[in-house]
Amino acid sequence: MPKNTLEKMSLPIRTAITVGASLLFAFIICIIISAVAFLSDDPTKNLTLYGEIAFCITMLFCGFLGARIASDKRFASGVIASGIMLLIVITASIVFGGESFVKELILALLGAFIASVGAAIGSREKKRRRKR
Repeated sequence: MPKNTLEKMSLPIRTAITVGASLLFAFIICIIISAVAFLSDDPTKNLTLYGEIAFCITMLFCGFLGARIASDKRFASGVIASGIMLLIVITASIVFGGESFVKELILALLGAFIASVGAAIGSREKKRRRKR
């Protein structure tokens, strides 16, 4: 699908596409990380760390992609998509039971910060070359 088509879509549709693509990206990252863990000596040794890395990479991707496909208010679009993604992650964490509330709160704040960094990177305009 051309980029111009995505820019013409409404904000809720673009956000849904961004969140769906981010969930697919998270799934692929989890498969790659599980393959890396499987090849190590003790596959269960660093699973929490691997999960946190996958979470951070996914939040960065979600903010970046949300900002990149928007036509206007790019930063806000990236933050909105990341906020919905973060809400999905927090809901899944509550449903499946987390270890401690404080750790989950710190990870949620870290995810929000990383997502806003991704949105800021995605919302930057490309520098245009001058014609001579």
